[in-house]
Amino acid sequence: MKTGFISNPFQITTPEDLPAEETVALFVDVFTDFQKIIDPGHVFLLGPRGVGKSMMFRYLQPDCQCIVKNCKLNELPFIGIYIPLKNTNFSLAELKRLENRHASDILNEHIMVTHFCVKIFNSLTQSNLYQTNEDVTDIMKYYTDVFLPEIGWTGIELEDFGTKENITISDVFAKMANIMERIYKDTMSYAKKLAFSNELIPYYGPLFDYIDFLIPILTGLLNTSSFTKGTIYLLIDDAQCLTDTQARVLNSWVGTRTSGRISLKISTQYNYKTFYTTTGAVIDTPHDYYEIDITTIFTGISKSKYRNRVKDIVEKRLSLKGINISAEEFFPEDYEQEKKIEKIAQEYRERYDRGEGKGYNRTDDAIRYARPDFIKSLAGSKKSSSTYSYAGFNQLVHLSSGIVRHFLHPAYLMYAKTKSQSNSEVTFIPASVQSEIIRDEANSFLFKDLDKYEQEGHENAFPKEDIVKLSNLIQGLGSLFRHILLSERSERRVFSIALNDKASDDVSKILNLGVQLGYFHQSTIGKKESKSGGRTKLYIMNRRLAPIWNLDPTGFAGYLFLPNSTLEGLINDSRYLNKIRNIVDENTDSEFTQMSFFDDSDEYELGTLGEEGV
Repeated sequence: MKTGFISNPFQITTPEDLPAEETVALFVDVFTDFQKIIDPGHVFLLGPRGVGKSMMFRYLQPDCQCIVKNCKLNELPFIGIYIPLKNTNFSLAELKRLENRHASDILNEHIMVTHFCVKIFNSLTQSNLYQTNEDVTDIMKYYTDVFLPEIGWTGIELEDFGTKENITISDVFAKMANIMERIYKDTMSYAKKLAFSNELIPYYGPLFDYIDFLIPILTGLLNTSSFTKGTIYLLIDDAQCLTDTQARVLNSWVGTRTSGRISLKISTQYNYKTFYTTTGAVIDTPHDYYEIDITTIFTGISKSKYRNRVKDIVEKRLSLKGINISAEEFFPEDYEQEKKIEKIAQEYRERYDRGEGKGYNRTDDAIRYARPDFIKSLAGSKKSSSTYSYAGFNQLVHLSSGIVRHFLHPAYLMYAKTKSQSNSEVTFIPASVQSEIIRDEANSFLFKDLDKYEQEGHENAFPKEDIVKLSNLIQGLGSLFRHILLSERSERRVFSIALNDKASDDVSKILNLGVQLGYFHQSTIGKKESKSGGRTKLYIMNRRLAPIWNLDPTGFAGYLFLPNSTLEGLINDSRYLNKIRNIVDENTDSEFTQMSFFDDSDEYELGTLGEEGV
């Protein structure tokens, strides 16, 4: 099968640019975990960039679904229509002049509806959706009986196809897309003119909305013979790009409960502006919509599912390249290193057999301590921690931290480097290349990427002082986790924190910024020593950062409860970390006891949660 891979099987291509055949060939089914996405109903799909949201939406489009189900368009249970929001000019500065005016909601909704219609009709112009042109009469009837009456009063000159010959279904939809494009451009032209006047210019164009225009337009499509009698899914991608007003408009659509025939599937990163509607109400889950946080699922109890999913993705890509081996064989471990770690693990199993074990079973101590002990041995007199090898498929999966792109991008670089060193076909990636790329990527993620966010100069830039505080927090926690790894505590694999008191506004802001930028994942755990129950937020540092401090990425079973004052110290003063290190050094007891911080009111403890992620 011909694919878009020129030479590198791990090449990352924008999903909307992938041909249907290639999308189907590459896609690994995730809908067993996310059933609500393919069922009727409104859904918010949350997750950072690279987690696979756009690939899911590409797979749900009709050209792919017709291949998967080997059927015609009108036989599909749903029709998914892709609506990208990232590369639009919705957020024109001129539109902000209308903020706090009632007309702002009306005009923004009109712009959104018009944009949606352009995308809907353009997507339906694909000739490969229609196996024959026999239904063109029905589509022309839709054009004259549904579409034209809905917009005919706008004053736009409309074309009646009349008796023209050889008209195709694609021609009819292209005409409707062109008309909506003209309306959209006229409206945006009006918005731009606002910049040249101190007074608001009257608007005389059409005003479309969701209930009275978009719903009839879509319902009319469902009533044609070419289309399913099921549901239309509007696959709205990158909703975080909407302004606050536009997000409120979209939320109002979610609150109308039209999901039986029209379902909104909305993908967004964690910085979605608001869940309020234009009337001031709040949309609720699951009353109005279902919410799916992909990262929480992939970094939580479904870690084995995530590993298997990445394995399937890798092996599909290798197979398309003609490389028919397992992911584990293609990304081999550092065998000498693993032999040494296994020797330590065997010693722990033998101790257990002698009655000297600490764990619940024979393998518990081996799993918990063997790799940390090996890393600790490298930090001895030879100071060779940096020689620890981050190689092997399992380690690479852990390091990707639940985000597929964070596996594929380093894999792409590994393949390219290996290929450049040999004239023969690449059949595996040497452990040395794997570890070198992983370490480079970790440094780039923390230092180069974070530095970019410090560059101010536009209204959406993050305040420089907040980026500095986030950097302080990450480096402080990373060094603390490293210090604990080298200690004599009974649980040394720590990569997560939770607060044992209320977070200040400043600490909350920096932690949320870290989540938004992908340096932390957020989950919840039970409150420490809470007699009344309840849960608190858990912040898991992205494992891509593990090589910076030579941490064990394969399992973080411990977490730190920290007081707010400690986090404030870390984000504001880099020297504060030395005080925490001293506390860890002075408390090497094997039990998970509380340890005093600086005064009797400040304390933290190491707790156990089981592995909170892959």
